[in-house]
Amino acid sequence: MEKRDLLIVVAALVIVLVMALFVKPMLTGEPANLELPSFGGAEEEPEGKQIVYQTSAYTMPPTEVTTPPTTIPAWEGESKKLGFVAPASAMPTPTHMFPPEITAVPEKLLTYVTIQGKAGGTTESFEIPFPYWELWYTVEPWETRYVGETSSKEAGVADVLASEVFPYFSIELRDASDNSLVKTIEPRGGLDPDLWDKGDEYDPRPWIEKFYEGGSARDYYFVINTHMIRSYRIEVKVPDRYIGQY
Repeated sequence: MEKRDLLIVVAALVIVLVMALFVKPMLTGEPANLELPSFGGAEEEPEGKQIVYQTSAYTMPPTEVTTPPTTIPAWEGESKKLGFVAPASAMPTPTHMFPPEITAVPEKLLTYVTIQGKAGGTTESFEIPFPYWELWYTVEPWETRYVGETSSKEAGVADVLASEVFPYFSIELRDASDNSLVKTIEPRGGLDPDLWDKGDEYDPRPWIEKFYEGGSARDYYFVINTHMIRSYRIEVKVPDRYIGQY
């Protein structure tokens, strides 16, 4: 805003005040009111009323005391023993209660099918209507495992040509419905009569295989393979509780 404009505004305000204070009272016949107008809704105080002003004492804020940091001494190589700030109560020693040992009663098995012989071959089919059955088998291999020939003595000392042979035995369990191979069974640990002769604890016979069928009946047959076997015996066994149920 320019200086000229400011002077015009000030002059206008002066004229308004003169008109309000002097000219208007003269025209109306009222005495001039020289009191300043009140602003902000201030109320006039009645005469003779004493105004009491309340003062509050200024309280200085408390001075914060700063604790200087504690200097931790350097470790001198000595071990320190720590205690417990909040020790827990000792727990009682637990006592273990073991259930009494229950010995299962061995299940009685009955022989359902028997096959025995010397040479191998394919057996007849047999039906297994039971949900569980076992295959027991034992084998007697040859005691002599050396096969050889002695040459003629005409040319001098006879030569002996010999070789060691090993017995072999296996059972192929096949499904009679489609001739598929279910399982090949061989003696675990092999056939070692020299080891078996050391005592009963070294003789694993009879070998046992377990089968779980579920609930459907199936027909099987065996394919037996032998080499240098003197005799064998195969038994299919089932629990006696199946009698009259299947």
